[in-house]
Amino acid sequence: MSSTRKDYYEILGVPRNATKEEIKRAYRRLALQYHPDRNKSPDAEEKFKEISEAYAVLMDDEKRRIYDMYGHEGLSGAYTREDLFRGRIEDFEDIFRDLGLGSFRSVFDRFFRDFVTEIFGEERRGVEETLVDLEVTPREIFEGADREVQYVVDEVCGRCRGSGAEPGGLRDCSACRGTGQVVRTSVLGHMTYTVARTCDVCHGRGQIVEKQCRVCGGAGVLKKFQKQPIKIPRGATDGSILRIAAGDPSNPYKTILVRIRVKQTRHVRVVDGDLVVRVPVSPSEAVLGTVVRVSGPDGPVDVKLSPPIRTGSRVVVKGKGLWRGRGVRGDLIVRPYIVVPHKNRDLRKTYEQISRIERAIMDRVRAKILRVD
Repeated sequence: MSSTRKDYYEILGVPRNATKEEIKRAYRRLALQYHPDRNKSPDAEEKFKEISEAYAVLMDDEKRRIYDMYGHEGLSGAYTREDLFRGRIEDFEDIFRDLGLGSFRSVFDRFFRDFVTEIFGEERRGVEETLVDLEVTPREIFEGADREVQYVVDEVCGRCRGSGAEPGGLRDCSACRGTGQVVRTSVLGHMTYTVARTCDVCHGRGQIVEKQCRVCGGAGVLKKFQKQPIKIPRGATDGSILRIAAGDPSNPYKTILVRIRVKQTRHVRVVDGDLVVRVPVSPSEAVLGTVVRVSGPDGPVDVKLSPPIRTGSRVVVKGKGLWRGRGVRGDLIVRPYIVVPHKNRDLRKTYEQISRIERAIMDRVRAKILRVD
């Protein structure tokens, strides 16, 4: 930020005590005037860069305070070029949508790629980020895996170039004469007052869409599905986020944030690196005990369930779970629950015989322990 750079207030044409509403109004007017799709003059692009940077700084209370006290040198000492625009991207997007100018990001990508790199850095972290959830299996995060994610991007409509109108379907607003603002002047005594407000007819756009674009329906952008290969690293955890370059030829700065979601079922869950498995056992297994084979992340594990087995109990096999981080593995936790197979006739007859024996035994036990004399 050189000391020879132009004054931000001068760039926007506002006084130093301008309110945020006045700053926004000025930017809207100038954005319409110098938008690259509307103004083909040689200096339009540079002017558009200047007004966008000025708006980003003056709309932030802390950045504006530093600028007012120390000028460009103060900002360069406190912020990177990326920081100047941090937190304002959605604000720009709202203004562009309201003005019918398409996507703010797409304009920068199409016309100011060098400027984007200068402002946001080579990776532009936090600016062009899309969050995608990816469900993976416990084995995939244990071993690592190659997967593919699908995400949606906004692509500027090629037919209307972001205007939302059919070719020839735009006309200047008659209420504001294409300026986006209505100016009223009144005289009171020796004083003349001029008040400018956003045009209610075109909502500050300066133009009216008479015929919506038949391709995008007036949105100015089209939704496009894209696929991106991704490598799940060994030891990833549920909720962890992977940052990858999108590989989009039209936008090399776009970043995809992939949030890992480990597949959970009624019988298999992952809790802080522990693999918790619910295992059904029969009543006879509950009485006699059994050995169950559980599919672990690195192969089958034979787990001994000692009698008597009760629903809700747990058997822990140390170090046979998933990764907890730093090379430490969680545990395999087996939680048995008793299932009564009541639909098999032969088995039912066997249980009836067992029941008669048990009833005789239990009658004697109850008679002994429930005596009241």
